[in-house]
Amino acid sequence: MKKYILLILAIPFLFSSCSDEEPSPEARIAGVYERIIQGNLGWGTEQFDFVGTLDFKNDGTFTFEEVTKNIGGDEILGYRAYGNGTYTIENNKVTIVKNEAYLQGVADSNYQPKSELVLYQFDPPSFIIFGITENYKTLTSGCGPLENCLVLTYNRVE
Repeated sequence: MKKYILLILAIPFLFSSCSDEEPSPEARIAGVYERIIQGNLGWGTEQFDFVGTLDFKNDGTFTFEEVTKNIGGDEILGYRAYGNGTYTIENNKVTIVKNEAYLQGVADSNYQPKSELVLYQFDPPSFIIFGITENYKTLTSGCGPLENCLVLTYNRVE
């Protein structure tokens, strides 16, 4: 009798531990991606690290942030942008759509206090398509052959 009770209790564990399901694309991309570009976007010659992050959640949403730091430093000197949006994944590409974005109101500044960034309304919505490479370790935006755009590469950090 004890054998039958043990067998009945063990059956649910046997079936629950035999799952070969592959994680969803949303589960695979979830985490923080970062890019760092060095330069100066304002007046003067001082160089900075412009750090951009994309933080993908499992539910199809993401947040983004663009900050300025001293080269090689950790302290945030100021902000260039932040906001949130949604994303979809199809054919090894992630399309991000910015729903809410706070951007600099001053074009030739390297950074501003976060409180001085201005809410920007995208009409039509702003989207970027990134190719997913190296098993979700790198995201790279692309440009068509006749487009004049900046290629952005983000690497997973978390």
